[in-house]
Amino acid sequence: MGILKSRRGDLSGPVLAILVTLVLLAIGAAIIAYFVLLGGAPQQPVIAVLGQPVIMKAVVVAGGPGIDFIANITIKNVGSSNVSLQIGPDPPSNVFLNITGKMAKLNYTSKTSLAPGETATLGFVVEDAWARVAGKEIVHGVLIVRDVGTLEISFRVIRPS
Repeated sequence: MGILKSRRGDLSGPVLAILVTLVLLAIGAAIIAYFVLLGGAPQQPVIAVLGQPVIMKAVVVAGGPGIDFIANITIKNVGSSNVSLQIGPDPPSNVFLNITGKMAKLNYTSKTSLAPGETATLGFVVEDAWARVAGKEIVHGVLIVRDVGTLEISFRVIRPS
């Protein structure tokens, strides 16, 4: 049987195993740090509808155009960055509602910007379209917010008594 000889400067097996383990742990820690610090989730706004969106007949002014309706939606920013709710001509308006084939711009809002976690009520006046929704219980539409994207919404129609 041969005798194992040790040369000066050689690493023993256990010492080598410990060094390899430490190097692998350091590499793993560097990868985790990269994903946590630099590769985190992107900052983006996301909206969710709260409650039941409603449609109601607008008050008609004598001599005005056809019969309009008002659509109200309450939204919440559940994302990680601000959502802009601009009112005005197109542009700067960035919030639209497509309902019953009619496109409506945002007419009023409780806030013009939503920080993460905040809510706002949006109001749209859809012109000359009450006849399209008058006999229905539920009407479907699409909310378009340029910062966020599109969101399908079901509205409950409130009939005047």
